[in-house]
Amino acid sequence: MGDVNAVSTSQPSTLSGHALVALDNIDTSNTAGFVKSVIGGTSLVTLLLGIRSAWKHARQPEAADLAATQLLSGAAFAGKALGVATIITVSGFTCIIVGVSALLHVNTPRQFGAAMKQTFGDSLRLPQSANSQTFEEFIKSIETKTGITEGQEELGSQQIATQ
Repeated sequence: MGDVNAVSTSQPSTLSGHALVALDNIDTSNTAGFVKSVIGGTSLVTLLLGIRSAWKHARQPEAADLAATQLLSGAAFAGKALGVATIITVSGFTCIIVGVSALLHVNTPRQFGAAMKQTFGDSLRLPQSANSQTFEEFIKSIETKTGITEGQEELGSQQIATQ
């Protein structure tokens, strides 16, 4: 029993904290490698098919394809272009994410953050603004500028409702 208490006091106090620690402690190198391979391969194939489709539609249509091309309206052409661009963008971004995670040998966002911090330190961190406000401070500043507080606003809406 003493061992269980010692382990539980070193763990985070929230349920989500326990889940995150449990996920980080699981050795999923084989599973993670397989998942990265499947996702990376699928996104690479999708990227290549998207680029092929874009290239095919960008070249001049031949005489046989001209009749089919004339049937497409402007909206259909724009929709097809948007679809191809979306496929290329999403699959390309997925390839980049999978490639970076494979190069850094990370499996979770927490590990990725630690690897980035170890590699670059705090040089990429955005500086805190000297005049940043919390949400509550922002709302209070709006109330002082307008001169209307929450109590006055509720009172005004009750008076309108009774009239």
